[in-house]
Amino acid sequence: MQGFWNTFFNLDYMAMVIPEILRTGYLNTLRVALFSSILGALIGAPLALLAISRIWVLRYAARIYIDIFRGLPAIVTIFLVGQGLPFAGFRPFGQNPYPYGIIAISIVASAYIAEILRSGIQSVDRGQAEAARSLGLGKHRTMLQIVFPQGVRRVIPALTNQFINIVKDSSLIFVLGLMVSERELYRIGQDIAQRTGNLSPLTAVGIAYLIITVPLTHLVNLMDRRLREGRSLLPSRLTNLWLHKPERLAPVVAIETALPAKRKKKTLGAPVIQVSDLSLSFGDFMALKGIDLTVHSGEVVCIIGPSGSGKSTLLRTLNGLQTPDKGRVEVLGRDFPESERQLNELRAKVGMVFQNFNLFPHMSVIENVAFALRKVKGMSGTAAHALAAAKLAGVGLSDKLHSRTFRLSGGQQQRVAIARALAMEPQIMLFDEATSALDPELVKGVLEIMEALAHGDGAAGPMTMVVVTHEMGFARHVADRVVFMDQGQVIETGTPAQIFDTPQSDRLRTFLKQVL
Repeated sequence: MQGFWNTFFNLDYMAMVIPEILRTGYLNTLRVALFSSILGALIGAPLALLAISRIWVLRYAARIYIDIFRGLPAIVTIFLVGQGLPFAGFRPFGQNPYPYGIIAISIVASAYIAEILRSGIQSVDRGQAEAARSLGLGKHRTMLQIVFPQGVRRVIPALTNQFINIVKDSSLIFVLGLMVSERELYRIGQDIAQRTGNLSPLTAVGIAYLIITVPLTHLVNLMDRRLREGRSLLPSRLTNLWLHKPERLAPVVAIETALPAKRKKKTLGAPVIQVSDLSLSFGDFMALKGIDLTVHSGEVVCIIGPSGSGKSTLLRTLNGLQTPDKGRVEVLGRDFPESERQLNELRAKVGMVFQNFNLFPHMSVIENVAFALRKVKGMSGTAAHALAAAKLAGVGLSDKLHSRTFRLSGGQQQRVAIARALAMEPQIMLFDEATSALDPELVKGVLEIMEALAHGDGAAGPMTMVVVTHEMGFARHVADRVVFMDQGQVIETGTPAQIFDTPQSDRLRTFLKQVL
């Protein structure tokens, strides 16, 4: 036992290495790790995006790079880069091997970082991208501002593990023959161990590595836990001092939800949506078959039908989230645009509320509503937050401005989604089964807001709405027209009285018997 302690834990030999560890080892090891991590991330982030690109040449090129440098041992890459490049005549740093070692470790790290980020990006729910696109954001901005940040947050522990691996892999660059002033932790311990014939200096070096890696692991675990709980990474005192400065908010005007006892007769305007002979298939499955539909300004059209009948697919087609195989779609007096820029401009005028809310979880409630106002409409932060606060107050959420969305009930989340869409001041609102994901007791509040919009809040007048719904009471009492769909086709259309009281088709009569 004495021999074991003398070999690995001789305090005199361990003390010999400590001054050099503190003076040179930590500095060089952390410098290699930080520079390699930064360069690896700068290479790895674009690689992750290329690896999921729809352009197969880019996707396969990224895949080949990742596979090669994940598959090669790190020390082989260090030899190939650190000694091979200077030997081949590529000497941007002269003969100094230290920068070549950093580049080699960066190349290895970039392949792992790319895979970590790719998995994080692809784990983000597809609805997040659809929500951003429906607000008028382009594909690239959606990826960079919505999907990518969420993906990164999900893989923070994995990225930290990769940084720890880089810290440890920095020991491998000793093979390049570093100068004394460039020696990292392992090389310092190895040199003294060879001189003394004792392994205690390497034990001291191992402890020096643990002093870096163990606290870092626990720190990142704490950060990850705070993010998952929706808390700030900074202490609350600093957060309140620096991040939550008082905002000057616009006067709050709530949406009136006290509805008239009798339904007012509407005077409908010109057509704002015209669909003719619209068809869409997914492989061999025909989701839409020759759909014809016209919606007038100020009109509320409810689309009903069994699950899988094509209702949501039709609604998504009206907002460009699905591209039809054939047929014509005209929205707000113009053919549906094909260019990305024009499509985004149109989406900014057509609000959409999804069944699963699709709020941005990395943002607070008010940030969810203000985001598109700043990024799409170009409003200043102050103006966007003021308008967002007013819209949230209008749906009864003025006390939840800085809450995280996952802390809200389902009904509250859906009201945030409605406020987010209304803040863009759309001319048309699309509701895709907005209450289907809610508990029964939460449905009423959302339906009241939709009903108030249908009747018109103040000077704004009735909102043009296309509503996919299973709420037959809402369709009967609020809709101006009801459309019944089944198996991708419009089977019957008419006023609520015609549809519910005097159905013409056997299929509609069967459906109503099942749901009423």
